[in-house]
Amino acid sequence: MISRHPFHLFGVALILWLVFISPTLSNSAPLPVPPPGMVYIPEGYAQVGDSSGADDARPMHFVSTSAYFMDKYEVSNSEYSVFVAETGHIKPRYWDDDRFNQPDQPVVGVSWEDAMTYAHWKGGRLPTEAEWEKAARGDDGRPYPWGRKWDKGSAFYFLNIFGEVDQYKQTAPVDYYQSGASPYGVYNMAGNVWEWCLDWYDPNYYKTSPEFNPEGPLKPLKMKVLRGGSWINSIDSVTTYHRARNYPSVKNEIYGFRTVIPIR
Repeated sequence: MISRHPFHLFGVALILWLVFISPTLSNSAPLPVPPPGMVYIPEGYAQVGDSSGADDARPMHFVSTSAYFMDKYEVSNSEYSVFVAETGHIKPRYWDDDRFNQPDQPVVGVSWEDAMTYAHWKGGRLPTEAEWEKAARGDDGRPYPWGRKWDKGSAFYFLNIFGEVDQYKQTAPVDYYQSGASPYGVYNMAGNVWEWCLDWYDPNYYKTSPEFNPEGPLKPLKMKVLRGGSWINSIDSVTTYHRARNYPSVKNEIYGFRTVIPIR
């Protein structure tokens, strides 16, 4: 006969815990600690592209990336000023423009080359297009960092796009709009400034992209990828899968960037 004494049942439960559950917990490695101002993005698969989007974003497919750290915020004027002071790098185009030069605003007026030079100085690089999209969408393929278009209502006060409902006529502080952050806690992945990515732009790349750690076309092309949209765009132009491009030497008031540090 099986004993139903409570102490017997407790003993059975304890044995099961020690044999099956406890070793799993003790053997699980702790998550890497991000450097200050960065977030951890784990390795694994993510949805990129959209089969009903623009032709260059088709088809929807899945890619896998290695783990990496990404800047939680776009690079600010304050951070970029340290880089300029320490390296003597040329100042951005709008450095003396009061509309764009506040310390907590994102640095603008920087080319792709400027952004990469800063990223290398910091010990990283620009994100690949796949890394950028994964950080913006999370693991559920959402079309906007916060979810679906209307999930937070019809007043887009939680991202910086065209108009002043969001409180800012031009760029907003990089640490503003917490409620519009991505699933990984990355701010301003929709609106504020377009962000330079590592990849060369190919309109057909999503049709031929490799499954693991895609880095864009191997051969140099004419333009570099930009993602995220800016303060002059409409809500429909700042989806997580929208792809833009421009020449890497271009500097204007709607382009900024953030950096990543790969973990491999």
